[in-house]
Amino acid sequence: MKDYYEILGVSRDASEQEIKKTYRKLALEYHPDRAPEVKKKEYEEKFKEISQAYRVLSDEEKRAQYDQYGQTFEGNQGSPFGQQDFHSFHEAFGGQDIFEDLGFGRIFEEMFGFGSRSRAKPNVQYGQDISLDIDIDLEDSFNGAEREVNLRKMIVCPKCKGKGGQSLKKCPACQGSGYEQINSRSLFGIFIQQRPCSQCNGRGEIPEKICSECRGHGRIKQTEKIKVTIPAGIENGQILKLTGQGDAGLYNGPAGDLFVNIHLRPHKHFQRQGVNLVFNLNINFAQAALGDKIEMPLLDGKINLKIPSGIQPGEMIKLKDKGMPRLYGRGHGDLIVKIQVNIPKKVSRKQRKLIEELD
Repeated sequence: MKDYYEILGVSRDASEQEIKKTYRKLALEYHPDRAPEVKKKEYEEKFKEISQAYRVLSDEEKRAQYDQYGQTFEGNQGSPFGQQDFHSFHEAFGGQDIFEDLGFGRIFEEMFGFGSRSRAKPNVQYGQDISLDIDIDLEDSFNGAEREVNLRKMIVCPKCKGKGGQSLKKCPACQGSGYEQINSRSLFGIFIQQRPCSQCNGRGEIPEKICSECRGHGRIKQTEKIKVTIPAGIENGQILKLTGQGDAGLYNGPAGDLFVNIHLRPHKHFQRQGVNLVFNLNINFAQAALGDKIEMPLLDGKINLKIPSGIQPGEMIKLKDKGMPRLYGRGHGDLIVKIQVNIPKKVSRKQRKLIEELD
């Protein structure tokens, strides 16, 4: 069995602040919500391990007992991966709304009761988030664009205004609490679990007369037009979040969010490399040897590019600030022009003589 100090990577005389600081770093690194799918189990086990170590070493009395007796003092205090691991996580960050700030999502708020949402209204039932994909051209990413999409989603029932019916009264099953308690017995004793009331679906009240439009659910499915604003500079694979544009919550609960996955179509002239653009320019042997001025396209127009004499195949010309706009900041990237020299496979006698005279 591993030593708790070893698990957190601190010395046995580490201060309370040092233990908390180390735990916070490890907890963020191994939080299950950040785990790759193939490492989900590994992250859960690691998160449980460091949380258990922190629960003991952050408590002055438990730490003293641990230093004297080792892990045997805990008896059966350890538990499967679950609520107390996340309470340790939440406490270590000072009770902040850490799931919002660090992007861990609503799932842990709903499962374990953390965050300002669950503290304010425990019976609130949030709508589901929705994800969709949009394909755009490089010009859209360069200039910014707007798209209208038809989105089929849950909306608040227009007939009952989300109430599910008329004349709401206190739920007789949960007495208005919104929860029902389930007791189960095991070898370790009686486990008490709370879950949303099955009769009122967790809201604590029920209508005397059910709405005929939504059949008591307070929402219906309908297609809506959603306007998506695509900012200039967005890259392939980035995600836009439209707050409150997901499914409506049950019984006027807050709506979920809409996440738009951006996919950039290949361009016939340019390749994107971060904020820079790359353009392959084909010139002939004479242009490479003697130099030239060539008109070439830009995403917002055209430019006359000067080719210096004697340029070699594979050389690059950098056009400053002619690349993509920066999404988070001012200015543009650069346009990199790669020179490709077309060398003829066959030449006439006259051409051969002229080439030979170049030596």
